[in-house]
Amino acid sequence: MPPVDTRQRHGPHTDSAVCPFCALLCDDLILRSNDDSSFTIRRNGCSRAALDFSRPATDEPPRVQGQATSHDDAIRVATRILKKSRRPLFGGLATDVDGMRAIINLAERSHGIVDHLHGDALTSMTRLMQTRGWYATTLSEVRNRADLVIVADVDFNDRYENFERHCLKPQTRLQGGRAPARKVVFVGTGANSPGVEVDMRLGCSRDGLGEVFSALLAGLRGHRMDARRPGGVKPAAIAELVEAIQAANYCTIVFAPGQLGSHRESIIATFCDLVDAINQQQRAALLALGGDDGGQSALSTTSWLTGYPLRTEFGKTLAFEPQINRTADLLATRTVDCLLWTDAYGRNPTPPSTGVETIVIGARPSASRRPPAVFIPVGTPGLDHGGRLVRTDSVVTLQLVAQRESRLASVAQIATQILDSW
Repeated sequence: MPPVDTRQRHGPHTDSAVCPFCALLCDDLILRSNDDSSFTIRRNGCSRAALDFSRPATDEPPRVQGQATSHDDAIRVATRILKKSRRPLFGGLATDVDGMRAIINLAERSHGIVDHLHGDALTSMTRLMQTRGWYATTLSEVRNRADLVIVADVDFNDRYENFERHCLKPQTRLQGGRAPARKVVFVGTGANSPGVEVDMRLGCSRDGLGEVFSALLAGLRGHRMDARRPGGVKPAAIAELVEAIQAANYCTIVFAPGQLGSHRESIIATFCDLVDAINQQQRAALLALGGDDGGQSALSTTSWLTGYPLRTEFGKTLAFEPQINRTADLLATRTVDCLLWTDAYGRNPTPPSTGVETIVIGARPSASRRPPAVFIPVGTPGLDHGGRLVRTDSVVTLQLVAQRESRLASVAQIATQILDSW
């Protein structure tokens, strides 16, 4: 892998900046720099990007037990904690590819476990792929080819605000010319997509999604429907959507695993069954929106380097235990004795409550009442330093360029410094 481009862009304006704050990785933001080292988005942003780009670089010092200290002392104490730990947990993992590579090196040295803060959703997707497989597509395929897009209750208020602009209603397509005409259907609660223009809505609760898509599958197979209102949806609306699916050349079901709750696997399995049935006669695929806060990068990097996904333990041998190596359970049962929490985006600075010694490597200090044993400030990829992130569809890795001058180290540098002082 080539070295990261650490060049910085200076000047009042920046064109074509990559946004690292959700897994869409929009690469067309136009920024204006402010006097306090923050940025204002002039074009192509969203509310999440506007909030995070408006945050100035942190000037927090490193801290040990809540007291300001030198960088070298913080590294020394963090190293001492990890060296004496018999089973550390590396959690959060909100970093970029290079940061994750360095964390894995550190986990291997200390015989630790790695799990992302979105590990539940990421692990569900891994388990489905291992047990049944699925037809997956990409953002570009949806933008350029899909003529029927069924959105399964994605909350665009929370994340992915620019998905409509990029994929549902693009002005042009990759090959040039106007984007193909498409029908957009939203299944779920209308509150989750108030600004998204759709051609058809099937209103149901999130808990009713599985029932609605099972009814669609039954209708596609020509089975008689006994339920009067599956998932609270009228049978006539189900029949209308079945006809739209049968008429489409390329149907895509878009969903966000992290928003589907504890029953996500059974719901997504129903999506898979529907896509399997459509593909017997036509073309259909699934697009999962997820892997935020560096989650897709953490998952991909761990797989590249070890052959296993997240929730892997680096003991005498590699042990992939997705049910056992879950952050919340490991901390609740005290089966780990140290937590190193990483958050380079400032979105999740406070780790889960725990009685074990905690090291926080983050863009912002923890807000918990009990300060961590060590806090080491770091920069944000794509703001304070260069880096790489893997997009939500896992087929594109985007290079990030530093947008401002910063003295803050990267997660990769901090993890490497700890390893070097071992």
